[in-house]
Amino acid sequence: GNVYSMYMEVCDVDGIEDETLAWGDQASMVAMTDKLALRQGVGDILAEGTTSAAAKLGHPELAMAVKGQAIPAYDPRGIKGMGLGYATSNRGACHLRAYTPAAELNIMPFQSLSADPLAWEGKGGLTKIFQDIHAFSDSMDLCKFSAFAMGTDEYAAQFAAMTGIDYTTDDVLLTGERIYNLERYYNNLAGIGEGSDTLPRRFTHEPSTMAGSEGHVCELDLMLEEYYAARGWENGVVPEAKLKELEII
Repeated sequence: GNVYSMYMEVCDVDGIEDETLAWGDQASMVAMTDKLALRQGVGDILAEGTTSAAAKLGHPELAMAVKGQAIPAYDPRGIKGMGLGYATSNRGACHLRAYTPAAELNIMPFQSLSADPLAWEGKGGLTKIFQDIHAFSDSMDLCKFSAFAMGTDEYAAQFAAMTGIDYTTDDVLLTGERIYNLERYYNNLAGIGEGSDTLPRRFTHEPSTMAGSEGHVCELDLMLEEYYAARGWENGVVPEAKLKELEII
């Protein structure tokens, strides 16, 4: 879906008429799927994914992606915690690494973390909490939908029941924090760090025209300041002191 929407915009901007995709044209999308699967014509380019295809087509700015990973369904101008989550996800744009809508849309059991989806303030700490919680739940191989009914207390109780090890909410958060920092440390060693936590310019500079978020942009720079302070990171890099604090090294 993301690579198709990117190519639709390329067709519109460049006036492409051969092998074109148009908004709402279901037949052309079905036909393009065959070309993509068989790597025929422009399908050979689109098969490489949004980021690579956009660059080859001469429009890297139209790739709605972070760290090479195409974004999913949420527009970060309307749910700003999700925007920060996209930017700071260790695997690129991902809504499953920090599902902040649970708090921003007041979905149980996270009402105590309730936040205005259109406000940027406080999203640094909020995003960190969700990343740590989900890093722990991922390590237990739990379905993300469980987060609509369970919180850290339930996760701790489940872990204790499975392992026989006493576990608390604080243990859940600390374990998740260690996991997330270790992931980021690996990324840092691979050269992914300072300047890598970004969003496409569209979301940070072009105001939304959608009802409910009209006129809003995603204030990523301001949220990143909060986030790095909450994490104890230096511009996306985990300092040695933090690694020692978490007993990673």
